[in-house]
Amino acid sequence: MDKTKSLYAIYKFDFHKAVQRTIQAEADDIDGAKYVKVAQTCFASLFDQNTIDKLAKKNKKGEVKALLPNDVLVKRDDIFIWRVNNSQLKEWWKRSGKDSKGIDKYERDEIESNPYCYVLVDNRPGVGLMAIEKSTAWASKPDLLRDVLLENLNCFLADMYDLEMRIEARMNPKDIWEFVHERLFEHNDYIRKVAFTFQNPKKINKTNAMEVKSARLKAMLKTVEISDALKGFFTMEFDKNTNSKISQENKDMAEMVRLCGENGYDICITFKEFKTYRINDYVRAYYPMTEDVLTGFRIGSLTIEGITQLEDWFNLVAEQTKDYVNESQVPKRRNKAR
Repeated sequence: MDKTKSLYAIYKFDFHKAVQRTIQAEADDIDGAKYVKVAQTCFASLFDQNTIDKLAKKNKKGEVKALLPNDVLVKRDDIFIWRVNNSQLKEWWKRSGKDSKGIDKYERDEIESNPYCYVLVDNRPGVGLMAIEKSTAWASKPDLLRDVLLENLNCFLADMYDLEMRIEARMNPKDIWEFVHERLFEHNDYIRKVAFTFQNPKKINKTNAMEVKSARLKAMLKTVEISDALKGFFTMEFDKNTNSKISQENKDMAEMVRLCGENGYDICITFKEFKTYRINDYVRAYYPMTEDVLTGFRIGSLTIEGITQLEDWFNLVAEQTKDYVNESQVPKRRNKAR
């Protein structure tokens, strides 16, 4: 598994008194209201005491199907590196002799693998950021691991402190060209389809209509106009070898994007991995990191400012995402299935 450079999904976490006191908390007469102000210290204690040395992974029926071993690799100044393993069963066929006719026989077998994923936690007072690696260990879907962590951590917090926590992805509207560039060149994704929606020029307020310079676009709009249609749709499909044309250098496409953007028309871009992005949609925050940042943190290397590179990385993330919203705050009309 190549760990030289990875992308990390950024999450915000916070705490509140448990909605319902657990049997254990009731027996120990624990009141979460007393712990809310020191919830981050309570959270850190789970790692100090190695309470989470095994994480329960459940199936759809809620039954525990595996206990996942994990390691807190280093904890320094309320920032720590956590390595969480997954449990995956891989099928393979092995030869089991020959039948009566001398033909090889095979039987199916399973082997368990435990690929790992890094989870970085910034538990400094007032920060509360978690970065989960986009790793094939969890199907490149950080939310899968986030959900496992949240369920397990809440069980421990509820029993010990009558607390619960939230872990929510940080999201923000993303400029279409910036987003396309990120998907193609940082996430190694590719575009399958681009669909534009534009209205009949006669059906909209003329003062809001943008001047169209491209002869091709004028022809498309004219077709919609003379057909007396309410809207027109223009869809293009691609394979992974043609995405280099999806850029602002394609003047007709750039003008189509501008036409849709300035008049409130819709643009949908369907990617292989990301699925569908709509113009000005809210998207998750991802930040890259190289392995040497984690290595430097583990051995205590400091920058010329006297801090670790990982602390510097978290400072940058905190500053750049301070105006982002948590996923539960994304306007309902947005598609949050990312």
